[in-house]
Amino acid sequence: MISIFQVTGRPENYEEKEFVLNGETYRTCLCSDALRRHLEQEGKRAKLTIFVPESLLLDRTLDEFREKLREKGTHDFETVIIPSVGKYGHEEFRGSVEAITTAIFLHFLKNKPEEFYIDISTGFNVYPLSLLEAAKRYLTYRKLEGLLQGRDNVRAYTLFSPPVMKHVDRYHAEIQPIGVKAFFSLPNASIDKIASGKRKERLAELNKSGAEIKKRFRKMFEELKMAYNAIRLNAPLAFYELLEFNVPVKEDEVIEFVEGFLEPFKEGDVVERFNVDGVNVANVFYTIALYRSVKEFADSLSEPDVDEIWEKFSSLYRVKNLGIGVNEYFLQRDLEDIKTRGKELREGEEEILGRLIHGDNFKESTVRKRNFFAHSGFLKEWTLLRKADGRILLYWVGEGKKEIMNWLIEPEKN
Repeated sequence: MISIFQVTGRPENYEEKEFVLNGETYRTCLCSDALRRHLEQEGKRAKLTIFVPESLLLDRTLDEFREKLREKGTHDFETVIIPSVGKYGHEEFRGSVEAITTAIFLHFLKNKPEEFYIDISTGFNVYPLSLLEAAKRYLTYRKLEGLLQGRDNVRAYTLFSPPVMKHVDRYHAEIQPIGVKAFFSLPNASIDKIASGKRKERLAELNKSGAEIKKRFRKMFEELKMAYNAIRLNAPLAFYELLEFNVPVKEDEVIEFVEGFLEPFKEGDVVERFNVDGVNVANVFYTIALYRSVKEFADSLSEPDVDEIWEKFSSLYRVKNLGIGVNEYFLQRDLEDIKTRGKELREGEEEILGRLIHGDNFKESTVRKRNFFAHSGFLKEWTLLRKADGRILLYWVGEGKKEIMNWLIEPEKN
C-alpha cells in the first residue's frame, strides 16, 4: 500500500481545482487527493492521511472537521491530530516546532510506510516544513536499519503544485524524490534527555515511568558502541567472544515513552508543552535501527573459523556506505598469517598465537592495546588457535576479555 501524507489548513479555505498528474486531470480541493485518485486509477492501492494541527479544532470537533473536508469533495482519508504553535484568536499554543516534527516522525515509525508521498503544498509554512523534516528522519532511520546489509528499500517523494490562487483553476502537480544519506557513525543519543521545561515534577514522573526502558536502552547503546568500534577498528573476534545482542528493547515501548513528553498542559487560554529535543529523539531511534542492522549481521555468524571470519567481514567491509573498505586489507594480512601458523597444529591441538610465532622465546607485549588494534584484534598473547575438523578456530583467552571490552568501549582512552 502506498501512503500519502499532508498537513491541511482550514477546510473552508479550499475550493475544488483541477490538478494534472502525468497528463491526467482530477478535480478536487487537495492535491494529495488528486494523487490518491491517480494512483488508484493506475491500479495501485493508496491511503491518504491528513495531519490536523490542534489549533484547527478550537471551534469544531474532529468529526466536524472531517465532514467539512467531505463537503469539499475529499473522501476516503484518515486524520491524525498534531501539535500547534502560535496564537489563534484567544488561544495560544506554546511549544517548539520540534514537537510537531517529532509527533509526525513517531507516526511514521508506528506505520512503517515502504513507499510514500508527502504533499507540501498546503498548511501554514511551519507544518509542511515539519512534515518534510520528519520524512527525512524516517528515511534516515530506515536506511540505518539495513545499513550493514546495503539494503535501502523505502521510496519517498514530495508532491506539490504552484501556489493555489483564487482565480486560477488548473495546476500541474510536480513529484520529486526525497533523498537522504545515512553514514556509519554512532548516533549521539541520550534516552535521559527527551525534553526539558518548567514542570520539573511532571518531567521526573515521566522519566521515572520509563526507568526500565531507559535501563535497557543504555545497555543496548553500550553493546552497539562495542560492536560499532569492533567493525570500525577491525576487531571481528568481538562478535564471537563479547557481543550477545540479547537486549530486549521494544521500539513501540520507546515510542509510547516519548509520546508522554508530547502531552499538552492547558491553563486558561494557553496550551503548553515541554521543549522536546527532536534531534535527540531521532538519534534514539537511529540507535535502535543501527542496533537492529548490526544484530542481523551478528545472527548470520556461526563459529570463529578463519574462513568464516574472512568471508563475512571482508564482505561487510566492502559495503559502500560504511566507508571502511581499507579494513579488508589489514584483515587479509592477519588472517593469512594465522592460517600459515595454524598449519603447524595437529587435529584437536590448540596453542597461543604468540607461541606459534616465537616458540619458547615468546614474551608478552608492553603495548597491548596498540598491537590489538594494529593486528585486527588478534593479540598474540590472548588469541588461541584450535584445529578442529581441518578448520582453524580462533578465541580470546585469559583475563584479556574484560580489558578488550574496555578498549572497544573507549578506544581513544589511554
